[in-house]
Amino acid sequence: MYFSKPNQGAFMNLNQELQELLTKIIDFVPHLITALVVFAISLFVSNLTAKWVLRKSKTRVKNIETSKLLSTITRWTILVLGIVIALEQVNFNVTGFVAGLGVAGFTIGFALQDIAKNFVSGILLVIRQPFQVGDAVELSGFEGTVTDITLRDTVVQTWDGEVVILPNMSVYSNPI
Repeated sequence: MYFSKPNQGAFMNLNQELQELLTKIIDFVPHLITALVVFAISLFVSNLTAKWVLRKSKTRVKNIETSKLLSTITRWTILVLGIVIALEQVNFNVTGFVAGLGVAGFTIGFALQDIAKNFVSGILLVIRQPFQVGDAVELSGFEGTVTDITLRDTVVQTWDGEVVILPNMSVYSNPI
């Protein structure tokens, strides 16, 4: 019976590769922990700041929809910045990520063009306040009382009791 000696060179190469892998993992762990801490802090700060913005804007802005919008924009801005910083900690290609977000934003914006127009018109209506809930108005050919103004549409109850929901884009672009 013949037993061959194990190839010590192969074991040494495997041992060396395992040591290199272990070294890389040990070097990566602090970056990963830092990234997780940055993400957790950004999550906490974004929620805290969004609540603060909502509370403060409710006292200054008459429309609750605008307050919610400001709060949401604040939350997502801080959170995205935190995610970008966290990804940089683990040597992720942030440039490609941000470019991808830009392309996705452009695509979504193009697809939701009419909704975005109504939304922006709603923000402008809330800011400029050409009329308020309870005002008698003529909007887009409908006469009646404004019963609700949201960021997407304006609701008018006509003099005969009919409820008409008008997209803010048409309300903002037509004479009031």
